[in-house]
Amino acid sequence: MKNLKKSCAIKTIVTALTLTSSAAMATNFSYTNLEVGFTGNPSGLGATGRLAFMDGAHFIVNGSSQFEGDWIVSGGAGFHAPVNGFVDIHGDARVYSVKFPEDDKHDWGELAYGVNVGAKAWVLPQIEANILVGQIAFDSDDTRSVVELGGRFHSTDILSVGATYRANGLYKEQFYFDVLFNF
Repeated sequence: MKNLKKSCAIKTIVTALTLTSSAAMATNFSYTNLEVGFTGNPSGLGATGRLAFMDGAHFIVNGSSQFEGDWIVSGGAGFHAPVNGFVDIHGDARVYSVKFPEDDKHDWGELAYGVNVGAKAWVLPQIEANILVGQIAFDSDDTRSVVELGGRFHSTDILSVGATYRANGLYKEQFYFDVLFNF
């Protein structure tokens, strides 16, 4: 009788672990997409591309400009993982080329590196909330903080629209409105 109870307990634990591990492998959001958007005050355009190259990892490329002789271009690799059935965490490490409008001494922009960590959560079946925090370092005495709070409406599995408040230390505080295409 004791062996039967042990056997049932072991089967229950193995079944629970199997179900949990398979659910933990799948993320709640797509990390292969193209996002195109514009900023308000100061106005500008931006685009971000992400490509998942394996479970839990993706490449990221980003570019934006206010068309005043400035740009922010970055590229790197990141991770993504589910926390539960509704929340993903993600992060990335990037190399940046940043050219500010008033910068006349860097023809090709100033090199920097940055790290970001964020979370995405389903708050309603078609509505996502997201947050991102990070830091960009130009040299040993010049670092800028990144904070972004936003939301996204997923009209279909392929198309969604979003709005984000950015206080990223590179430009003034601004709102970013975008369209995201999942592949």
